[in-house]
Amino acid sequence: MLRRIPFLWLCAALACSSKPEPVASPAGASRPQALGDATDTKALLAEVDKLSGQLKDKPKTFEVLAALGNLYYENNRFLDAVDSFRQALQLSGPAESQAAALRKAGTKPANDLPLECRRSGPGYGLEQILVAAKSLDAPHRLKCLESAVEPALAVRARRANALYLVGNPDGALAEHRKLLEQYPDYPESLFFVGAVTLEESKGDKKKLEEGKKYWKRLLAVAPDNPRADLVRKSLPRADEMFAKPKEVASAGGLPPGHPVPENHPAVGGNDTAAPMAHSGAPSDRVDPNAVAAIADAVKNTERTPELEQGLDKLTAQAEQLLDQDKYQDARDAIVRVMPMRPGDARTAAILGGAMRGLGRTDMAERTLSVALRNDPRQPRALYEMGRLRASRGDKAGAGESFRALQAADPQFARAHGVAEQLARLK
Repeated sequence: MLRRIPFLWLCAALACSSKPEPVASPAGASRPQALGDATDTKALLAEVDKLSGQLKDKPKTFEVLAALGNLYYENNRFLDAVDSFRQALQLSGPAESQAAALRKAGTKPANDLPLECRRSGPGYGLEQILVAAKSLDAPHRLKCLESAVEPALAVRARRANALYLVGNPDGALAEHRKLLEQYPDYPESLFFVGAVTLEESKGDKKKLEEGKKYWKRLLAVAPDNPRADLVRKSLPRADEMFAKPKEVASAGGLPPGHPVPENHPAVGGNDTAAPMAHSGAPSDRVDPNAVAAIADAVKNTERTPELEQGLDKLTAQAEQLLDQDKYQDARDAIVRVMPMRPGDARTAAILGGAMRGLGRTDMAERTLSVALRNDPRQPRALYEMGRLRASRGDKAGAGESFRALQAADPQFARAHGVAEQLARLK
């Protein structure tokens, strides 16, 4: 049980963490009018899904797209969130570029924000503010633009987190670094980049100090930020927490699917071949506060029959795609399940099989090892491990995996031609 605690904790951190900053003050400004008075996120999402056909090709404002992205994110629909946030940032891009050009020219923002630069109801948002800004002098125009794009910072940060959750850690890091280029003191990005740098340090003193620098800056500029308490507690122990890992490979690593945590600074090992991988070895040393945080996160995440049925359907679809050798499609499907089932052996086995098919053999081995540690008789994990070993020329290891599969699930073994594969090993 102790080895599974970090899985739940890490997943709960981003997938179920604090609410995003509001895009607009009036509730109606961030919600499609067709959705009526629905305020519960699940009910609102159900309404959005019902109207998806009507909404698909309808022009949407920045405010609506940002609100839709947040709605998808809060309901663990991270791929949908990434796309909505992308569209929102396309609309805010011109304002961000204009503001950057004014700053580069040496313009300082005015102290007062003109009335026409303030959002007001669903009919007056970013689009209208951009038009109004054109008639202002440079200092007031910069003040106007900076105020207008402030919600876009939260959108970009949350899109980065969603990218991480769907298996694009490099894209996530790039988004946060882009934020820091324009806004060096943005708290969420200071936390994220600091966490990545610390985790990747692996005992490298220079990178360790660089990571600490980001976190110290976070405490200096945003001491009351929700991330600050964790950073405050972790910094004194950073040298110990991020020491060079021992025997990570033999431990099998942690399974993929783990977001940058709110309550834990671990991120590393993420290259393009290892989506959402965590390189640190599991630890049996568990902070009681972490256990309490996990309990709260699990308790506050409603596991409805509909949710479980949806996850089951997506898992079955991913496994079917795997059997059709559609490895990228299988991978894309299963990463949507992982945030809600981080310790599930079958889920990890499917991702391991997809990684094997995509040629990411080291990642596949780590993931399949974790699946088999969680369930030594998991048929998909045994099958994919056998195929992986066979591809590496390890006939003895492949035979061991295939025979274990025949004993664990004869029907699965017959359906996947394991007897024939064993014969070819001789």
